[in-house]
Amino acid sequence: MKNYIAISGSIFAIVAFAHLLRIIDGWEVVVNGQAVPMTISYMAFVATGLLAVWAFRAK
Repeated sequence: MKNYIAISGSIFAIVAFAHLLRIIDGWEVVVNGQAVPMTISYMAFVATGLLAVWAFRAK
């Protein structure tokens, strides 16, 4: 079970880092012709960051 938690925490940390890079660099994401608002990355960064911290603290 500890391996699963460590892997999940690592994946969440990578996703949080990707959202942080998008926020810092201002990358534009377009899905089906529609621009994805930057607020999505702000919320996703907080959510995935908290999940990563939770996973690493549970370990």
